[in-house]
Amino acid sequence: MKNMLFVFLGSFFVIFAQGCASVGAVIDGGQEFVTNTVDVAVGTTSDVVTSVAEDAASITQTTLEVGAGVVQAVSDEIDSQTDELQKDSKEPQEKK
Repeated sequence: MKNMLFVFLGSFFVIFAQGCASVGAVIDGGQEFVTNTVDVAVGTTSDVVTSVAEDAASITQTTLEVGAGVVQAVSDEIDSQTDELQKDSKEPQEKK
């Protein structure tokens, strides 16, 4: 009878130990799954935000370049027109 008790307790210990290992494996697997999912989600979000920021900076830079070009073109046109007006004002006027 004493041997039966030891066999029962030994079997219970082996079953319990395996159960704990299984639970530990499930917990570790779940933790790895969640951390990998979070890592991928954060990494992807970071990549998207970085790309959007680069695109916005590119658009802003292009807009500024076009805007600067327009301002320069307008400035050059105004300068040429004022030069023509200044030439006209330097010509001797006819006396009446």
